[in-house]
Amino acid sequence: MLTQEQINESWTVRSDNYNRYVEEEFETDRPEKWLQIIEANAPSTHPLRVLDAGCGPGFFSILLSRAGHMVTGVDGSAGMLAHARENAVHFGVSPVLIQGDFGTLLFPANTFDLVISRNVTHIIRDHLRVYGEWLRVLKPGGVLLIFDANWHLPYQPGAVRNEAIRREYEGLKKYGRGFTHDGSYEYINSSLNPENYQVFGSAQRPDFDVGVLSQLPCTDISFVRDVTDSLWSEREGLLRCDTALYAACCEKAGMNGITC
Repeated sequence: MLTQEQINESWTVRSDNYNRYVEEEFETDRPEKWLQIIEANAPSTHPLRVLDAGCGPGFFSILLSRAGHMVTGVDGSAGMLAHARENAVHFGVSPVLIQGDFGTLLFPANTFDLVISRNVTHIIRDHLRVYGEWLRVLKPGGVLLIFDANWHLPYQPGAVRNEAIRREYEGLKKYGRGFTHDGSYEYINSSLNPENYQVFGSAQRPDFDVGVLSQLPCTDISFVRDVTDSLWSEREGLLRCDTALYAACCEKAGMNGITC
């Protein structure tokens, strides 16, 4: 099994590519659309105290800081955090950016109004423990908001993988690249059932996440299976339509509040 250090290093290796994706996003109107979705589902407090769990190059940390919220971003990858710090300087904001394990947080209980993550939870090994930790640092009535996708399914034999490979060939022909900026193949040359995704098998998300959250002290668990409309480019839509980005959210028990 990969160690946490090996996982962090693998994301440092991939950080340049992921940062280019974030840079592209900031050049579109998608930041404003993301902010609308997030604030529509967050508590009405302003400014919010936000934890960006697995902040990567800092897209959410910067987006929410520019909106006036007090943001702390945590990530285990030194490379990702280096890009996050550079991006924060570029956009003139100052979120607190910490290198550490987002699954073992040093913050006191009841610290944040919102815990948010994007494209992170697919690398978690023990979702019950990590989601429990995220709920621990939320204030009663605070919101956990997760965005991710069924990234594991194209690594399982079957129709989803076959379609993902077909679309990757089509995307390479049409755009000159697939998911990456270096021209490498994400699915075509990939091995089946890599270790990072073995926790899911053929499970569907967000159903998987709802099952985990149902075991924890939270209320108003809800989800949207596909939030990609207006948030993905035409290229992303072509390459990733079989692994649409979903939203799952819940409220920490203790106060009535929002729905997703």
